[in-house]
Amino acid sequence: MRTLKTIPRLALATAGLTAGLTACEQPELWTVPNLSRLSTDGDLPGSRDAEVVPDLAPPAPVEARYTLKFHEKNLPLELNMDRDEVRALLGAISDDVVLLQLDPVDLLRNVLTAVKTACGTDWQNDVRSPTYDCDLTPLGRTFSRPGQPWQQSPEFSMVRLLTMTPANVIVGDSSLEVMQALADLAGLGGGFSQILADSLGIARTDEIVPGDVAVYSLKANLLGSHPNTTPDGRLEITLGDVLDDLAPLAQKLGPAAALPGDPNGAHPGVLDPRATPVGRLLGPDFRMHIVAESNLRVLDGIKAGLSAEGRGQENLVLLYDDDRKPASTPLRFDFADPDRFQITGLHEEPTVDLDFRILEYDKYVPSCLGEENGCQRNLPGRPANGESVWALAPWTVEYIVADAAREKYAERSFTQCYLSCHLAQVDIGQGGAPLGWAEFGVPFGLGPSSQFIWELLSEVVQVNLHRADLAGPVGEGQSSTRPEGTANVAFAVRDVPVGLTGESCAERVRPLLVRQAGAVSDFLFGDYRERSGDVDFVFRREADGRFVLQFVAPDDLAPGIEYRHRNPGFFADAALTTKVSRTDAPGFADTTHEKLVVVPREQVVFIEDADGRRFRVRVIGSFAGDPRVDVALLEVQQ
Repeated sequence: MRTLKTIPRLALATAGLTAGLTACEQPELWTVPNLSRLSTDGDLPGSRDAEVVPDLAPPAPVEARYTLKFHEKNLPLELNMDRDEVRALLGAISDDVVLLQLDPVDLLRNVLTAVKTACGTDWQNDVRSPTYDCDLTPLGRTFSRPGQPWQQSPEFSMVRLLTMTPANVIVGDSSLEVMQALADLAGLGGGFSQILADSLGIARTDEIVPGDVAVYSLKANLLGSHPNTTPDGRLEITLGDVLDDLAPLAQKLGPAAALPGDPNGAHPGVLDPRATPVGRLLGPDFRMHIVAESNLRVLDGIKAGLSAEGRGQENLVLLYDDDRKPASTPLRFDFADPDRFQITGLHEEPTVDLDFRILEYDKYVPSCLGEENGCQRNLPGRPANGESVWALAPWTVEYIVADAAREKYAERSFTQCYLSCHLAQVDIGQGGAPLGWAEFGVPFGLGPSSQFIWELLSEVVQVNLHRADLAGPVGEGQSSTRPEGTANVAFAVRDVPVGLTGESCAERVRPLLVRQAGAVSDFLFGDYRERSGDVDFVFRREADGRFVLQFVAPDDLAPGIEYRHRNPGFFADAALTTKVSRTDAPGFADTTHEKLVVVPREQVVFIEDADGRRFRVRVIGSFAGDPRVDVALLEVQQ
């Protein structure tokens, strides 16, 4: 006799799956009494004992009898696991189970807020030279390095860029320098700061590149170009990431090889791989509660070739749902039902420590100047020339800033004259030029050339990014500028809110797990067919309530096992000329197995096993109370 094999992966909590499914009963054999030796009684004179010669004919064939029972559905599988139990049970597939597709907008907004306030908030005031002090905050203090105070760090330059307003903008060394001097000297339009604010359509104390468009650009270009994010810049957080407190993100979002066909080449990474992220998502009382229904049906069956030895009763494991219809997965999860799937013990406001970094291009990127050079058609995806900012990889500082500014000012239209247009004039999107195209009328051509606003602002940003004197004169022997390609920035932000609550995390998990339920089920059970015995046929109930003897089919066998039945099915004669079973019987959901309907009277049929041996099968069904069928097998000679 063979019983259902165990399921090691479910050793934690699977007792319920096999409860009530007892091992198959030992077969009851019909036997013939032993032959006895006969002798004469008494001791007659002149006689001797006479011994009866035994009958040397072979014994009568033995018919083996079995009782096959029908087992109702398996009990539910219920798992109530802490972190270690989840890791033990699902650890092998934890990196493949996506729990969250995290939209990083809130996370990036929180990061930028931390960066912009890392050196104070005086930049929010209407002052030409705001006071910065990066020693005020833990993040700001990380800007200092041996031999380099925070004032000369590229991180502080980035802070200045993110906090740049018309009131405090520094345009020295850019093409706006002369226009600023002229406007401030003559008091045109309230000074250069006011002219710039009016031209851009923002207040004097508004950021020139606002946080919302900076977040958009970081998501679309820095994250969206990374091979390990979705095309729209979402972060896929797996079960493994959560169990390891987001530490794997260092590698996932670190340097990565280019995807096939990616013209941008290898990605330098969003996070510094030398620093390990630390997430605070799971609390000490974290629990994952799952209730699943089993589609596995353990069916009593018979291996005819072992009948003479009394070992012919076996189990077969098949996939059928509650309606006795073929199913696709061993377990049925309902992750959308809060009673059947719950995640509790998450931090109410999850936070994370991350080391972001953004690299710059190693050369100065000039603006595309003049309509005659085709610059009005210089747009993302269609760079006018190889030096255009749009020809750069999207993860560079220059591209990110230019795209953010374009997002903000792509629809800008404006015109203004100063002193009857004789001293200065600003036209944006005028005279048939595309929106955002700026022309500056400044005497003697001292103003900027015609160009898109975002390219002009990109120039200002690049100049400022390489200035080491933004917070005052540099020290003796130190350069006031830093070379191209060295203004790479890294921000070690700590305790940054992820942008989700614990409750919303749990809710966002549900639809993703619904799509992955099949993979989880298959992993928990492996290949269920490996737990089956070797049978020729089984006893089961069809969807319409009829009981059948069902012949084994190729799909019932584990991978690698050859199907050797040459004549599957049930026949009316030992010669197997008249088949009485069908695969396509009306009303049956299953169409792949040969089936014989069992009735409450004796039926006599014949089968052939995998070895080509033939057997007579006498069948008597009993359906009252505990459904069962009595089966008697006798091998027949061919």
